[in-house]
Amino acid sequence: MNRILLPALVSLLAMGCGKAAVQTQALAPKKAEAVAVAPQKEAVAKAEVEAKEEPVEAGRREVGDYVVYRFSGSFQKAPVTLTERVVAREKGALVIDFILEEGKTTSELRVKLSDAPATRGEVLSVSRIEKGKLVAASVDEYEALMAKTMVVADENEESLGSEHVVAVMGNDMLPAKRTSFRVKIGDKKATLTTVVSEKFPWGDLSGEIAAEDGSVIYRAEVLNVGHVVESKTGSEPQVARSDFEDYE
Repeated sequence: MNRILLPALVSLLAMGCGKAAVQTQALAPKKAEAVAVAPQKEAVAKAEVEAKEEPVEAGRREVGDYVVYRFSGSFQKAPVTLTERVVAREKGALVIDFILEEGKTTSELRVKLSDAPATRGEVLSVSRIEKGKLVAASVDEYEALMAKTMVVADENEESLGSEHVVAVMGNDMLPAKRTSFRVKIGDKKATLTTVVSEKFPWGDLSGEIAAEDGSVIYRAEVLNVGHVVESKTGSEPQVARSDFEDYE
């Protein structure tokens, strides 16, 4: 089976700002305007040149960086949102708060992930955040939380092709690739489409699994991405935060 996993696995945005993020011509709601993806050859070439000149280490995330994903489709009853926010950097590791919001229910985990090139993304430790306290938890609990944002394709039948595109995030252009696959979800034939960029360290920019009748089985999209700068004015972006803000 082929697991479809969008989130949790540089920063190109200005300090203290947040930007509504990802849509594509085929994947995201038309009302979203902050990010568009278009296969324009000149724009793709320009973005690729700028990416090569970018001095920031690829995949580098700093304390305060965050992303907000929304997951929707018929795979679950109602959309859920997942906020990931970097709360600390350690030698070869990142500490990230994962906040999953399902209607009125919120689940919060603090997870230490390896940031070493050879083991990047490997789970080193997990704590559950309960009433402002950290409680030791298992990797299984983290995987169970992330499973609520995934869909497992029972069969990947064939690749339908890919194309180079540009993801426009505010004033930033990210070189990206859009790829489509023919898959099966149970007994349903469907098309999986993903948009990925090496310059976006959080995971895929967007993804969708659509059935042959056009219905959406699964959709993952970035709602917001940026950097939280604490201030006394309260002007920082409004982003979900855990009940345990101190890092020890």
